This record gives sequence, C-alpha cells and structure tokens, in this order.
Amino acid sequence: MCRFLAYSGPSTFMQEFLLDSSYSLVNQSKHARMRFEPVNGDGFGVGWYPLHDDPIPGTFVSIEPAWSNRNLREIAAKIPTRHFFAHIRDATIGMPVSQANCHPFQSGSYLWMHNGHLDEFDKCRRLLMDSLSDTSFNMIKGNTDTEHLFALFMDEVEHQQVSDSGQLLEALSRTIVRINNIRKESGCESEAHMNFALSNGICSLFTRLSMNSEMAPPTLHYQQKHEALIVASEPLSDVGDWQQINNGELLIQETGKPMRIEALKI
Repeated sequence: MCRFLAYSGPSTFMQEFLLDSSYSLVNQSKHARMRFEPVNGDGFGVGWYPLHDDPIPGTFVSIEPAWSNRNLREIAAKIPTRHFFAHIRDATIGMPVSQANCHPFQSGSYLWMHNGHLDEFDKCRRLLMDSLSDTSFNMIKGNTDTEHLFALFMDEVEHQQVSDSGQLLEALSRTIVRINNIRKESGCESEAHMNFALSNGICSLFTRLSMNSEMAPPTLHYQQKHEALIVASEPLSDVGDWQQINNGELLIQETGKPMRIEALKI
C-alpha cells in the first residue's frame, strides 16, 4: 500500500508536511509505521492549487524515491499554496515504475489519489475499459488500477467542473458502485481496498473502504490544526489530536464550511 496526505488551509509551503514533520511524508517513504512493508520508494508526486486565479492544479511526479529527489525539496520550500495533495508509491507487484503511474492524477481542476489496490485487476480491466467513454479511455496513459478508476469518475462528472459537494459525492458514490458492479460481473471475489482522495480545489473527499475482504483497509487519519485540515495515511507527528477515519466512512472538506464525516452510501 502507498501513503498520501492532503492539506487545506491558510497559505503555506509544502515543506512543513513533506519534510519537516517528525513523521513527514518523505520520512514515511523510508519508515512508514502503519503498514507491514515500511518502504514506499517507487516514485512520488505532488499536486497543488496556485494562489493566483487559476483553477487548474500544478503537478510534479517522479519515479525517484521521495527521499532522494532534490527538486522536490526545492519545490516544497518555494511554492506557497492553500491546498495540495502528495503521494508516495509502493507499486503493486507487476505494475511498472513509471511517471505515468505516479499519483496524483490530474484532469482539468481535479486531482485524484488512491491508497490501496483492486485485487485481480487484470481480470476486470477489459470490462472496465469497455465501459468508458472515448474521452475517458483516451485520458489513460499508464496501467494502474488508480488511473482507470479516475477515468470512471471523470465519466460520472462528464468531464465537467462540479463545484457542489453533494454532486461531487454522488459522482464518487456512483463510481464506487460501478467498480463493484464491474468486479462482480468479471468474477472478482477477492479484496478491494479503496482509500480515495479527490479534489476540485473547492471541495475534497476522502474515503476509507474495504470490499470483499476480512482485512481492514489502509489507515487514514485527520487533524484540524488552527484553520487547517490535514488528512494523511499516517499521523505526521505524535503531537496534536489526530483522529482515525473508520472503514466505510467519508471525510468531506469544503472551502468555507466545517469538515464533516459521513458513512459512505453505496
């Protein structure tokens, strides 16, 4: 499983969370504490929304381990943002290490990350791709389950900007239902772990979900710090009131509104 984090709040530099925290994301790339395999060295990525009037996030991905990339340190220390995603990758067996497979994935104003995997993905991949519109089919550049699921989501919003959190949640819920239906039709009865992070720059959704599995999904935590909200696979420090998101729950963060947690309705 991978590790990810997201920040929303006052303007900041990514360095505090990627590099400076006791258990920063770069630290987790070598020493993750809440998973069996502590190393996440198969590439990384960051996506951030600029402070100027531009709804399209910038992204930077690399196949290098996060701990050894000089450019990440430069970007993290110099680019201010109010909202960003970051991800470190532990590639599923059989999945190549390539820039095309690095999260976060971006289309228009949307960013998408995933921590988990769909077991037997090869078994359902053809049916999934056959169900996509031409636009979503053509946006896929790599071969991860994550990018294919993002393509499903983009079909659900018809590649349009959706600013309302309710509509965004409905689209994400329909995406998860489509995933489950495609897997069932393909005869996939093994585990599917779906910790998704989705944002359009105004509203962000985070799921913690395990299907067809006795195993708990990957960990997911959040902390409200002053006016900021941090969502992360693992707490970034032992300081502060970090809370765990439970299996089957969804965290909703929307600019100008209180954060809330709901049960996923799928």
